[in-house]
Amino acid sequence: MVNRFCLSISVLFALIIAPKCYSQYICNDANQYGWFVPIKFARPFVAEMESPLSRVEEGFGRAKEEYTHTDRWGTKMAPYLNVTVGTFIPIWSMELKKGWSIGIDIPIAFHLWLDLETISAPVLNTDYRFAVGQIKALKVFDYRNKYLKNLSIRFAPYNHESTHIGDELTVSRRDAGFPITRVNVSYEYSELAVCLNDPNGTRRDNMALKFGVMARNNFAKSWFKIYANEGDTIYNRNMTNIFEFYINYEWQRSTGFATRNNMINVLSAEFRNRARYHYPTIDKDKHTGEIYLFDSPHTRANCYNVYWGWKFLPKDRHYLNSVGFYLHGYYGIVPYGQFRNTAGYGYFGFSIVIDNF
Repeated sequence: MVNRFCLSISVLFALIIAPKCYSQYICNDANQYGWFVPIKFARPFVAEMESPLSRVEEGFGRAKEEYTHTDRWGTKMAPYLNVTVGTFIPIWSMELKKGWSIGIDIPIAFHLWLDLETISAPVLNTDYRFAVGQIKALKVFDYRNKYLKNLSIRFAPYNHESTHIGDELTVSRRDAGFPITRVNVSYEYSELAVCLNDPNGTRRDNMALKFGVMARNNFAKSWFKIYANEGDTIYNRNMTNIFEFYINYEWQRSTGFATRNNMINVLSAEFRNRARYHYPTIDKDKHTGEIYLFDSPHTRANCYNVYWGWKFLPKDRHYLNSVGFYLHGYYGIVPYGQFRNTAGYGYFGFSIVIDNF
């Protein structure tokens, strides 16, 4: 009952808050470019982890004393709920000569991670991300070309991410005597992504491949900081892993079995190599109740993220908003906030993804 109630409220919240596609935002030739017109190219794939696509997800993931609430200690898997409310604020776009288009928009996203335990479903982590502005470009070659239809580029020179664990989890970590109750994960970064065969808002069959890199803006600073009143500052270690790399693959199928004009089958996958945060992972002995630490290595970690399902679009082909229903699987380090020092996190669940152009 608690799980269904939380999911229902979260879906309603996402649908109300996520920006709507108003009638003037159609994608015909007359309204495709200009001031405050949504940009349809260089958009995130479904499986892109650091994206502002609105989504509601419920499923089961690995439970661990670091982030699972106290009444779940000793369990191997726990139910979690993830809600992301995000959008792009379009600024300007223009069509150039020789198949080029350019544009500028601002992505914004808020994320919430909940542990659906039986007492109070505490917030485990919240975060927000935004860019001061990102520049997009598209070069169209020939859509009749089977292998290379276009090339898109997205460059965001200044982004910010800040994450916070929930108060209830912070209190439980303090009461349990954890040596680190909170880690301040707040940083600025730049991002560059290049995509071959960008879907570009079309409903046709398409296979796209994207390569991306993120870099910490200030190389002298780490991704995180521990304050003296929240943990042992000896763990404020320098990190030389200031880059993050990813590869995305997305296949959309618009013809054949279980597809129609407004129903597209989508397989989206991401491989991401990112820094594993360099401070101890906390654990608790199941027999004695003793708290102990595993020192996290100063290393990199591979993360795998996969979505498979169907995306539904309006029957009027001029409109671009979509709602997708997917199965979602993930394996790697915990992708949320201060828990990115913890490896071996697996998750499987159901996801509703809302893409607002």
